[in-house]
Amino acid sequence: MSPNSIFTLRHSELSQIIDVKVPSTRLTQANRERILQIPHLALNENAMKEFDDLVRIMSRLRNECPWDKEQSLSSLRTFLLEEAYECLDSLHTLEKEGPDNLIEELGDLLLQIVFQAEILSEQYGRNMIQKIVSGLNEKLIRRHPHVFKKESDDPQDAAGVLKAWDKIKENEKPKSENPFASIPQSMTALQRAYKIGKKSSKINFDWSKTDDVWKQVLSELKELETASTQAEKEEELGDLFFSLVQWARHQEMDAEVVLSRANLKFLKRFGEMLRISDLSASDFSKLGVDEKEELWRRVKNAEKQ
Repeated sequence: MSPNSIFTLRHSELSQIIDVKVPSTRLTQANRERILQIPHLALNENAMKEFDDLVRIMSRLRNECPWDKEQSLSSLRTFLLEEAYECLDSLHTLEKEGPDNLIEELGDLLLQIVFQAEILSEQYGRNMIQKIVSGLNEKLIRRHPHVFKKESDDPQDAAGVLKAWDKIKENEKPKSENPFASIPQSMTALQRAYKIGKKSSKINFDWSKTDDVWKQVLSELKELETASTQAEKEEELGDLFFSLVQWARHQEMDAEVVLSRANLKFLKRFGEMLRISDLSASDFSKLGVDEKEELWRRVKNAEKQ
């Protein structure tokens, strides 16, 4: 069989066949010609048409809109990050406000991806969006052999799937002497600390017990308390943050998510303080410390009721 053989994906309800080009050598050697059943929702002709329209609209905007024409891969970085964060904000309010806002924000995020693909096409050749989607399809099939190519030793739970995913992913990447090289530089500091901890754990360079991590946190706190110079304080504070992230990881908590929730809680409480005091932020700043503390206590007590 040719190394460029493909998997044929058959949609059972629409009787539609799609060829996904997955080089056989990048999968396993057995059962290459298995017919893979795509779930009912995977193929939606209207959605495919809408996506095609989006790509065409973006191409026209790139050619005819002065602002869009001026953008570059670099200038769009801020927008990409902002839209991702706005999606996260919408997730926080999903249960309360419903899906409409999240749908809009996901659309804005999708726009950024299509925009980036359009610029890539101009610089490196056409059909970049096709390459992006095709590459994603191949990767999903390759990393889910337990779904697309059943075997007797397939993982039976989420933990097993994640372990298999990591192994496949590791085999795909070029071997590097530095196990941390794949951690993105553009991540927030909390996210990078979390990823560093996870990578460390995989190479058995981690605390064995959560209590040991907490002892490290307390040790870093003491070192911060005794630091004298500004440089020492900054270094020890960084060590304390890093240790706290690892303690959270051992408790199966993501420090980035936890801190984001704390930020939202503070902002919500402050907004409620302004509401019940009927003051603007400027007038609020003129209140005494005791008055502000009393408002804060009122808001906290109201949350418990």
